[in-house]
This record gives sequence, C-alpha cells and structure tokens, in this order.
Amino acid sequence: MTTHWIRELKRESEESRTHSSFKSCDDFLGLVPQLNAREPQLLDEVAAAIGPVDDSAGVEALRTLAAQRGPDFDADMVLTMACAILLSQRPDLSTWRMVRQVARHSWPVEHWLGEAMSAHKRVSAAAGQAYVTLAVLLFEALESGELEAASERRNQDRKNAREHWRANRSLEEIWWGMRGSDFMNFEEEMRVFGVLSEIDLPVFQRLLGNSQDPLLVDAALLSAGVGAFTPRFAVWEACASTAPDAFAEDGSWNGSVLMPLLLLRARDELLEPGRQLPRFDAKQAEVASLTSEVDALVQAVVDVLARRADAPGVFVRWSTWLMRQQLRQRNEDPVDIRSSDYVDKALVVRLGRAVIDRDLVPAPPTDAAPWEAWCYQCVLSMLADESIGEPPPFAAFADQWQLTPEDWHQQKGRDLLARASTRLPSDEIPGLFAHLLVFPLASRAGFAAGWLRLWNSAHYLREVLEFGSFDAVEKDYSDRSDASSLLLLLGCMGLGCFDQAASRLGTDDQVEAGELVSLHRILTSAAMEISQLDDTLHRDRWQTILQHLALRRIYGDERVAGTSRAAVFAPSDETLIQAYMQYFQADPGDLIALLHACTSNRFDAAMLRDELRGAGIDLRACVANLQRLHQLNDRRYPLRADALQAIAPLMPTVHQPRQPVPAIMPTGQGTN
Repeated sequence: MTTHWIRELKRESEESRTHSSFKSCDDFLGLVPQLNAREPQLLDEVAAAIGPVDDSAGVEALRTLAAQRGPDFDADMVLTMACAILLSQRPDLSTWRMVRQVARHSWPVEHWLGEAMSAHKRVSAAAGQAYVTLAVLLFEALESGELEAASERRNQDRKNAREHWRANRSLEEIWWGMRGSDFMNFEEEMRVFGVLSEIDLPVFQRLLGNSQDPLLVDAALLSAGVGAFTPRFAVWEACASTAPDAFAEDGSWNGSVLMPLLLLRARDELLEPGRQLPRFDAKQAEVASLTSEVDALVQAVVDVLARRADAPGVFVRWSTWLMRQQLRQRNEDPVDIRSSDYVDKALVVRLGRAVIDRDLVPAPPTDAAPWEAWCYQCVLSMLADESIGEPPPFAAFADQWQLTPEDWHQQKGRDLLARASTRLPSDEIPGLFAHLLVFPLASRAGFAAGWLRLWNSAHYLREVLEFGSFDAVEKDYSDRSDASSLLLLLGCMGLGCFDQAASRLGTDDQVEAGELVSLHRILTSAAMEISQLDDTLHRDRWQTILQHLALRRIYGDERVAGTSRAAVFAPSDETLIQAYMQYFQADPGDLIALLHACTSNRFDAAMLRDELRGAGIDLRACVANLQRLHQLNDRRYPLRADALQAIAPLMPTVHQPRQPVPAIMPTGQGTN
C-alpha cells in the first residue's frame, strides 16, 4: 500500500509539471468551435472509444487517438472534453465509473473535467439536464453506499468516518468539523456536485436538505464554494435561506445536518481573514480595513439567519458552541480581528440582538450536552452585559451546587462536573467563565450574601476535599481533585463578583463599599480555609487567588485610589495590607511576586515601604533567602531578575517597626 501511495504521489508530481497550465471553462468554450469547424467528428469518436481503463497505457491510447485525428489540438483537452460529452450522453453509474478511471490515470482529465462540463452545459441545455441527472444519481448512490471509490483506502476511510458518525451522532460532532473525516473522500464526485450547484441550485439545495449524511453534504457544500465567501457568499446565503429547519423554538435539534454544517462553514470563513494578518507588527490601516470587512460579513450572516423561522433555536444551540470556543481561548483580545474571540463574540451579540424579542428560552433543551447548560448561561450574561435582555436567573444555577453525600457520585454530582468541565479554572484567574457565570449575582444588591450562600451550599465539596468520599474507593485523589476544581471555580466566581461590583462603585447606588469589604473578607476567609485543606495540584491556584485578593486590597485602598476613582477600603479596614504581607513572607517567592505585581500596577512605592516597615519585614533578607532557596531548587523557587529589579525601590535600609502587627488573616469566619 505504501508503494502505491508513493507511486501515486510521484505520478501526480510528474504530470503536474508536464501539465502545469490549468484549463478553464473559457478555454474549453474556445476549443469547441474550432473542433466543430475543422474536426467535427473528433469529440464523438474519442468519446465512443472511452471504455474501462486499468492503467495509464489505456489513457495514452486515447490521447494518441485524439492526437492522430486532431494533430493541431491539445490532446489532453480533447480527451477531457470527450469525457464531458460522454457523461452528457449517458449519465449513468457505469459511464461515470469509466470516466473516473480515465481521470484516475490522467492528471489533466482529473483537474479539468469540471471545467469541461461547465463549458459543455453552457452550449447545450440538454447536457445541463443530463449533468443534473448524473449528479443526483451519484449523490444518492454515495449516500446509499452503492457507489464505491476506486481506491480501497478511500473506501475504508469512508466506512470508518460513517461508523464514527453513527456512534457519535450529535451537534457537537458537527461543530468540531466531524473529526477524523475528510471531505476529500468524495473528491472524485465533488466536481460533478460543483457543476450541479451552477446549473440548478434549487435541486442542489433540495438534495442536501434531504440528506442525513453530514460527510457527503459537507463535501458537496465545499464543491459548490460554500466554504469560500469570496466570491461565493451568495451560494452560502441561498443555501442558508432555504435549508430545512433544524431546530425547534427551544433549541431541540431535529437531526437535519445541512444548517449546522452551514453554520460551521460560516464561522470558518469569518475567522480566515484574521489568520492572514501577522500577530505582531501588522499595519494598523490594514487591520482597520479588514476589521470593517469582517464586521460587514458578520452582519450579513446574522441577517440571513435572523430571517429563518428557526432563528431562535439556531441561536440557542450555535451561541453555546461559540461561547465554548471563547472560553477555551487564553489571553485573547475580543476587540482584535486577529483573535477568534472577535468573530465569536460578534456573532453571539449580533445574533442575540436580532432574536432577543422572539422569546428565547432560559435554558438549553433536554437533548443538549451537559456542557451547554452553563455555556448558555454565559451567553445570556454576555447579552445582558451588552444591554440586550435581562441577566439569566441565578437561583436555578445556585441550586445545582447543593449536594448531599448521596448526590456527589450520582447524576446530580456528575452533571455538575460535566457542566463545569467547559473551562475549569486554569492559569486564568478569575477568567471569563467565572465572570459570566457570576454576572447575574454581581449585577444586583446583596451580592456578598449571595456568594456566601452559594459557597456554603457547596459545603459537602469541602468535606470531599478534606476527607474524600466513601464511594471514591481507589480513585480518592481524583475525587478530591474534582472537588477542588469545583471549589476553585466558586472562588474565581467570588473574585469576579468583587471585580464587577467594584467597577460600579460610585456610579451604581446598589453597590456600597461596605458590602465590597464584606465580600473581600469572606473570600479571603474561604481561600485561607481551602489552601489549608487542599493537597491536590490546585493548591497553588488558591495561593494565586490570595495574591489577587491582596492586590485588590491594595488597589482599592483610599491611599492608592486617591481622587481618580471610588475607594473600597480605608487603611484600617480588615484585612490589613500588612497581614497579607506577613502571610506571604512565609514563602519569599510569594511576597516578591506580590510586590512585583504592585510595582507593575504603579502602586505608590512610599506607601508600600511603609506597609513593609509596619509588618516588620526586611525585604533585603527575604530576597537573600529566596536566592539561597533558588540555588537549592530552582524549579520550586524560581527567581526572576526583572522582578528583583522592579522591587528595588522598596528595599532601603529597613528599621525595626515601632509597633509590630500580628499577621491576622480571616480564617473560617462567616463561611460555615
């Protein structure tokens, strides 16, 4: 088999060099009148000579015939045109198999046949109708399995792909682009489907709309140029406008594959322009121009979808997938066309605005995958943040966290894990997932008490983290790690809640500094509690949350806020900045990381020096201690030269504090 592949590749390479000039439809249109004038019987004679071909020798015999009878014409063009004529005369499977064999052993026929057919149908209406008949016949034969490929390898690939689809029939599989499949498995017939879309687009649309084979439908769409909006957006628009309804009002999928595939291809093509720009050093004028073009194209796609009867259902299911893609990205910029987030967010927001008045359902349908529930919650939150509709209800979301020991290993507990698995906190803290999930809570008064209730409702997760669960058996660590992941998500949601509420302080009467101080204390207490219990890989993330809380404590201090924004904390508010510094001093790397973040945010150096002095911390001694630890274990105790340079202004001669302050961090207060 390997030898055969090498031989095929070698043959294609040699023939492509020999026949490097591609022949277009216009080339064949120019050939036919010349042949009719000088050798009127030549095409019919060559067409009549075409029969079963087993190797390149048979093709060479046909080329020789064409060259002898028409020495002044390109023999390959004559043979290709003869194949097109033969298919118009006998549009059946047996004729197709013969022509396919000729194309298999002839690079020109393989690559020019579609152009020759396009030319022939332009001069003969009967040929056009014959090609429609042939295309429908080929499509139906491929779908039923009656028509096999000439290559056994390709037949096996088709079989494997279809078996995979039958075993994993779902929208998610389509959204992922039907992993493991290859549209080139239908390469031989794609040229005929492309001609069909040119001759009779309604028949093409009806054929695809009635099919349940996404692999074949996708190949046909690509053959029609649906995967290339320039210049064939009109074909996508026509197909999307007439495709049968795929979704009910609540988003339930009826199994129709055409519309989901059209959505898949739409996103792919909208993302493509951004991929063509360099990530760095791109010309701003070029970026702005491309952004404008993509914006117009996004709106065109949305306009087409909004006119469909199943537009609300399309939004419910597609928006959850688009949201999932946004949640999977790291450090992406949703206002940069080079980021996939730009297109995904634009589609969600614009389509949401277009269908918001058509009674969107509050939750995905029962046939949705578990991950879709919270992704859709995020979608509704994103729309509300854009002043489109109201925030989704938070009570139903909070109820999912109320677990009993019996629930954890039953359906309720497993569903909770599955919903959260979309984007459990990783390096991004708090992250987009947490921000959007907590948005309904953060956008109203009583957010501190609301988060505390949510945290307390998940008390059994803390028990699993500390003691494990009886049902875990040999998977004890995995069980506790799952609990830690969920608790970490709650912690990130609390941090996101604080950030969102703090951003409205001074402009929203529902947000009071006292409630923010209370939430900050509650979050610190919760993070301290879990960091003492957690011995899984997530433990360091809780230290990161504490770092974030310390930064917010300093950033929100009235000495840092000044008059430019509303302050959250007075210097004496709990938790004291000095208490954080003393806590992080236990690991000098953590303290230096905190101070580096402070200097990066341009916090007042004099104030930081005062806080270090008040906490009784000798920063020079801490740095020296970290350097010694780094020499012993550089991976456990990393040392960054830029961090040391940044905190240098904080290291004058440090005197003993006049009144040492004990490192009192809130632990376990108000979180039970």
